[in-house]
Amino acid sequence: MFELGEPIWRSPIVILDEISLPKPSRFLKRQFSVDGIRYEANVASWSLYIPELQLKLLHSFDGHCHCISKGAPSRTDILDGRNVLSTDRYTVNDWQSVYKKTVSRRTAEIFVNAVRLQNAGIRPKVLDVAFVRTFNAFHNNNPTWTCGLIVENLYKYPRKVQSTLQDLEHAGVIPDRINSCVRQQIHGYVSDLNSVIGVMPTNADKDICELSSELKNEIHATLHQHDQYV
Repeated sequence: MFELGEPIWRSPIVILDEISLPKPSRFLKRQFSVDGIRYEANVASWSLYIPELQLKLLHSFDGHCHCISKGAPSRTDILDGRNVLSTDRYTVNDWQSVYKKTVSRRTAEIFVNAVRLQNAGIRPKVLDVAFVRTFNAFHNNNPTWTCGLIVENLYKYPRKVQSTLQDLEHAGVIPDRINSCVRQQIHGYVSDLNSVIGVMPTNADKDICELSSELKNEIHATLHQHDQYV
């Protein structure tokens, strides 16, 4: 049985009022506004990390997972069932599954993954769970919300030997389909857990559902309190 580290999740969720994600450009390539304050961020296809805040958030489209990679297929095409894929690496069903997954559900999955990998000594320490009330992103016409984790900055960790697929297996975690989690390590630690078919914990349905439900309740209560999206 893998321990989730109850005190981390049971502590109050860190709530941020607003984050703005402008369309990347030569001048604003990594600039973000968090509650009106500008920060530098590392931007990936499925998420972004703000080192100064140790904040890693999922890209969100109306509260669902989103990929900002230029090679990603259109949400509309995929959700309408049109096969616009240029390779057979993933199927339309694979893309539909991730595009339909809520950021709260994926955050719960990531949390279980992250704590297991942390306990195995191959991922940074999880500090908190975070929720952003208003996420203004260039890819979404409407303001939405998003979730993520606060995790220690791997670039401040000392280098170690590279983590292996066997290390993930022993931690109770299944790698993403294309093994990018072990190919794109930072200082020998697993960093990116997201992909079309991302990293997943084994035998964790009960834990994921419980954590996802708890986070959704917090989101709905907060949004209702502030009269957002109701």
